[in-house]
Amino acid sequence: MKVGEIVLTSAIAGTIGAVCFMGVNSLRRGLPALFLPQSQARVYRRNGECLVSVRYPGQWCNLQDFVQPDNPDVLAVYSQIGPDPWALYDFVCRNIDYRRDWGEFWQTPSETLRGYGDCEDSALLLTSLIRAGGIPNAYVALGEYQGWGHAWVVSGDGEVLEATFTEARHVPHPEHYCPYVCFNDQEVIELWPGALGEVFKLGRNEDIKLSLMAKASGNGANSDQGVKPIAVLGLVIAFGGLALIGKILYDIGVR
Repeated sequence: MKVGEIVLTSAIAGTIGAVCFMGVNSLRRGLPALFLPQSQARVYRRNGECLVSVRYPGQWCNLQDFVQPDNPDVLAVYSQIGPDPWALYDFVCRNIDYRRDWGEFWQTPSETLRGYGDCEDSALLLTSLIRAGGIPNAYVALGEYQGWGHAWVVSGDGEVLEATFTEARHVPHPEHYCPYVCFNDQEVIELWPGALGEVFKLGRNEDIKLSLMAKASGNGANSDQGVKPIAVLGLVIAFGGLALIGKILYDIGVR
């Protein structure tokens, strides 16, 4: 193989590796979603609707539409697990692995049922499942957990349901949860004017937040799944390609 062909092959391998390192899930969601500035306005009100920018840049979604009790995938799970809200809670905890977002990207319940999601994805799924049983006072709560942005579920009797646990359990310190907004498919309740916009200004550090939860619950919270195997492979390929390019250029220079 000629030097030029080796360099080109190595460059391609490095590029493929870098793309893999960004994660297949990021590609599925669309790369522009990774680069939406956190400071950009994410809330827009129109004709009484709360629209949020939490998927692709330029895409505005009705906040209430993320809770989907009539979704066929939700109903299929409910028919097998429901109607007990605690059983539905346990199903989400045991079957949805915690994965952090690249940027801010809210999944639909169907997307989360593939087996992974972050705090708002699990909360949206669990609220959809509980609402599928007709319980009116089940909400997704957006707010802060010990100062960090978070999402959880408030059940019909007002109990905090932490969907990032590995199993259904009572939250040991509900006072650590400070809601700004509660919503479901029927209504949006802001605890003060402009609270929804303030949610997106909260700090996000999943490692610290999950560590705080684990400490408070006796290690009951899901740890982040970390870098996926394919991402690790991509990183190895990327550095391998760059190393090969460097060696070739060095050899050429020596000659």
